[in-house]
Amino acid sequence: MKKIYFTKMQSLGNDFVIIDQLKNPIKLNKNDFKKISNRNYGIGCDQVLVLEKSEKKEIAFKYKIYNKDGTESGQCGNGAKCIGKYYFDKYGKTKKEVKIETINRRMMLHNLKNNLIEVDMGLPLFNFKEYKSSKNIFNYKGKKHIFTAVSIGNPHAVFFVKNINKINLIDFANNFNKKLFFNGDVNISIVEEIKKNNWLARIHERGSGETMACGSAACAISSSAINIKRSSSKNNYVHMHGGKAQVKWTGNANEPVYLIGSSQYVFDGNYKI
Repeated sequence: MKKIYFTKMQSLGNDFVIIDQLKNPIKLNKNDFKKISNRNYGIGCDQVLVLEKSEKKEIAFKYKIYNKDGTESGQCGNGAKCIGKYYFDKYGKTKKEVKIETINRRMMLHNLKNNLIEVDMGLPLFNFKEYKSSKNIFNYKGKKHIFTAVSIGNPHAVFFVKNINKINLIDFANNFNKKLFFNGDVNISIVEEIKKNNWLARIHERGSGETMACGSAACAISSSAINIKRSSSKNNYVHMHGGKAQVKWTGNANEPVYLIGSSQYVFDGNYKI
């Protein structure tokens, strides 16, 4: 039996179990992550975030992200805000920024004033290998829904609709993923405009289902809105069940998209697995 020490954090209702492996690493496997994230029999969370040592001097730590089903993800914006606050508070109170590394990219975390973390989410990509279809129309219950495919380190399909609450998101997402527009399942956002540069969204995350919020989805929504000319501002706000996310992007394909926001500690504990 293994005993792990953890910190529970949340950002916009998106909750995470953080396991710090920088000083006392222990081996965890896919089943361990499934047990930890289970809300009935484990600690309970949307995703498990692990800090691991990096051999590269320029990298502060490896940022590992595990979904409820135990699979590893390449990106989590709200998780990055939480893990950024955790790292700055514990290891780098005087630092203004650090570079970290996920399974598929490097990211910059900026320690701003007023308890805010700015996450460099990388370049939004509208042409990427996971998107294998030339079509962007999904037929669902007799209606055609146009989507934008975008990668923010993980693949997203963004749908702009008139009323997000008239759609059964779980059924919509399951049927969409069966169509194999992408190589594997993707994160799905259904979005409606509520006022200029403000978007109301529901998010279905692959491996986790519908969640309170999703930072990479907020970035996917904002960059998609700018890319298809629905927004002309570099600052967009995405309103989700858990709250509002601020996203900055200039619209320049060679410049990164930024996620800005706060995060909070929930509790610390230990767990035997």
